[in-house]
Amino acid sequence: MPVNYNTTATKWALLMYSILTLRHFGITMMLQFIVNPQFGNVHENFLLYAKTYNDLMIWVGNVPAVLMLLSAISMIWLAPNFFPKRAIYVSVVLGMISLVTTLWVMMPIYNQWAITGYNAAQNQYLLSQTLYFQIIPSALQVVILISFLHTYLQDVKPAAKWIFLLVVVLNFYNMGTTSIEGSLAYPLWETVGAKDWLTYRQTPPNLLFGIMFVFAAFSPIFLLIAMYWRRPKEIPKYLVTGYLLLVLYLFVITLLYFVPDFQVPLNSAYLLSLIKKLGTDDLIYRAPAGLALQVIVAWMFLKIKPSILNGD
Repeated sequence: MPVNYNTTATKWALLMYSILTLRHFGITMMLQFIVNPQFGNVHENFLLYAKTYNDLMIWVGNVPAVLMLLSAISMIWLAPNFFPKRAIYVSVVLGMISLVTTLWVMMPIYNQWAITGYNAAQNQYLLSQTLYFQIIPSALQVVILISFLHTYLQDVKPAAKWIFLLVVVLNFYNMGTTSIEGSLAYPLWETVGAKDWLTYRQTPPNLLFGIMFVFAAFSPIFLLIAMYWRRPKEIPKYLVTGYLLLVLYLFVITLLYFVPDFQVPLNSAYLLSLIKKLGTDDLIYRAPAGLALQVIVAWMFLKIKPSILNGD
């Protein structure tokens, strides 16, 4: 029996596929370039650090990777018929490669480290494997996704289409990077110890972190301003205003509170009480606004009604 592509299920399936694919890319980027290189700078409490990482990664990294793969598989049946089936199957295979790398390459090494300690040769092997079998596959998944969304939004004028696409990509990518920072990095900081802290904080370079995390988090401010004039016609201005106000709130509270009161002091000394307060305050003052941003972009996405779904 043929599927009716003009259904709510199809739009929700595409939305979830977009969220989980971009979120997974954000997670893999943070792990590869920010978190994993830091293992070599932890000595004092390394076994506790590795055990904490393993315990948290089940929910922060492994479960999202499984959900990402399931969302890609669901597209085989729920994707609109104008999406190339071959590209969908390629996305599924890429998702499988990434998940297999997580479960059968990364996790066994981390589990071993929690028992026997750090091994520099294994770390180099790990970084190369995750680059070729996670970063590259997940980046290709994002390329495929963008091509799908470009087709899906064919009714939208080019400028408005690309502005909205960038908002979607950056927003859900940032969903992944933020989950690593708040749910994995902060708890790991608590286990590092004073002896290793300053060296640990210098990895990775601030510039790399700024590009991968800070820029992606706050660059939508400029895109949202542009969306007042260039956006899909179904998206009301109040959603644009709500998103912009939330991003500005996060920018201001980060600049005026989290940077001077937490990040700057922690660049100079290991302060366990301050690290714990950082995790608590982040959950109270930034996490709800971050969640609201995801809801608003999802709402924008669902409001769009492409004529192509109706076969026009």
